[in-house]
This record gives sequence, structure tokens and C-alpha cells, in this order.
Amino acid sequence: MGEIASVRTNLLSWLALFRLGATARGVLPFLLGGVIAWSRGASIDIAVLLLSSLAVLCVMLMTFLLNEYYDYATDAANEDYHRLSGGSRILPLGLVPRRSVFIAAHVFLALAAGIGLLLYLYYHTGPLTIPLGAVAIFIGYFYTAVPFRWSYRGAGEITIAFSCGWLATATGYYLQASRIDTVATLASLPGSLSVFLVILMNEIPDIRSDTASGKNNLAVRLGTGKVGVLYSVLIILCYAGMIINVFFGVPVISAYLSIALLPLMVWNILTIFRKGLADRAVQEPLSLRTLVFDHLITIIYAVSFILAGLRDMDLSINHLIVL
Repeated sequence: MGEIASVRTNLLSWLALFRLGATARGVLPFLLGGVIAWSRGASIDIAVLLLSSLAVLCVMLMTFLLNEYYDYATDAANEDYHRLSGGSRILPLGLVPRRSVFIAAHVFLALAAGIGLLLYLYYHTGPLTIPLGAVAIFIGYFYTAVPFRWSYRGAGEITIAFSCGWLATATGYYLQASRIDTVATLASLPGSLSVFLVILMNEIPDIRSDTASGKNNLAVRLGTGKVGVLYSVLIILCYAGMIINVFFGVPVISAYLSIALLPLMVWNILTIFRKGLADRAVQEPLSLRTLVFDHLITIIYAVSFILAGLRDMDLSINHLIVL
């Protein structure tokens, strides 16, 4: 029984390290890129879609594992974390050896690189396949790893916004359509802003330990007061971007569906201005609502482009019937 319990604990510890919920945040905008490509007339190669999605998953897992490895001292000193901040807590608790996490991260890196080469050499997905994948790996690897350590130099939020926003969606589109698309770029921008806000909110509880460890992220640099103002401005711009996008080729229905975001946006802004961000009771619910807001944007765009694609297919069928 003791061995079974040990295996179960080890398995659950690795699953916690993988942070599958957060990992999905990198895969979903990538899949959105494929949906947009299909909606705009590209034929979907299922093998390419599955293999490339697996590569994105590997890059995300590499990133989270290296983050756990290099953030060990910071996380160990952190006593103010909540469920969405402060890492998985697995390494500070000693449930998995740090060396094993480091090795696993490089296994996922090798898998992602191998899949990228397979997509380029065997499936002929286009000349940008390797550069786009290399940029994703470079950003993810050095998010906390030396020498760049984006998250320690005030660039972590920007690199995540870029990689989990435009880069993911543009790559998903490119691998199916063999080109970069303006509409896909526009559709990626609200998600870029919203994931920026997710990271920003998750940094708030960790300000004290991050400051002590020299992790100069945006929350540490600005403090809770200015972060609240920045959050409010950016969440409004995020919503406004969804409305503006429909004038430049993004399906109009996305503007109507985005009304579902309004209650969350107003709720979060009012919470910040009434209660501030220093209150521990405010931080976790606000982070959770920001996460929901972020995921809803990807879902709204996926549904909108699917409906637009189905509408165009219906028009094509009607034309064939007339002919």
C-alpha cells in the first residue's frame, strides 16, 4: 500500500508541475489560428494540426518546468501565494527532485524541436515553420532561465502576451494556410492583452517575495495602485479591440458575443477602484475572473470563426445547387 501511495503522490506531483489548465492557454490560441485558417478557406491537414498541437504542448510544459526549476528560491520564500500564483509548490515541498524537473524540461524541448523538423521536412509546412517554432522555444526557455530571465527583468508579461497571443495564433494559421494573415493577427490582439492581465494579476500576491529575490516584474515595479490603473485601462482596450476588429474583417458576430465579457469587465474594474489590490480577499477572486475573461475571448473568437466558416460553406453549396 505504501508503494501505491508513493506512486500516486509522485504522479499527482508531476501533474501539478505540468499545470495543465495554464498549459491549455498556450494551445487554445494556436488552435484558434487553425480555426481561422479553415474559416478563411484553407483545408485543414489533421496530421499537421495534431502534431503541431503536441509541439505547442511540449513548449508549454518545457516553459512551466523551467519556471519551477529557476524560481525555486523565490517560490520557497513566498508565503503570500494563492492558487494561481507562486508556482505549483511541488519543488519547495520536496515532492519531486529539482534535477528531474530540469531533465524533463529538456526532454520536452527535444520533442518540440523534433516535431518542428518533422513538420517542415516531411509535411512541408513552409519556410517559417522553424523560425516561428524557434522563437516560441527561445521565449519560453528564457522566461526564467539565465542569462535573459525575462520575468526577472520586467519583460515577462510582454513576452507572454506576444507568445500566447500573436505568435500562437499566427503559427496555428500559418501551418495550415502557409501564410501570415491580417485577420488572424487582429483576432490575436485582444487575447494578447487579456493574458497580459492574467499574468499581472497573478503577480500581485507575490510582490513581497519577488522584491526580496530581485524579481523586478511589472507588479514589483509599479506597486498595487498603479497596477490597478493599468489593469483597468488595458481591460477596456481589450474589449474595445474586439469591437473595432469587426470593421477590419473579423466576423461581426464576435462583437455581439463579446457582450458576455461586459459584466466581468465592469465587475473587475469596480472591485479594483472600491477595494484596491492590497486586500488578500480581493486578489484570488480577481485573478480567477481575469482568467475566465481571458479564456472567454478565445472561445468567442473560435465560435465566431466557426460560424462564419459554416455560413460561407452554406453559400458555396447553394451556388453549386443553382449551377
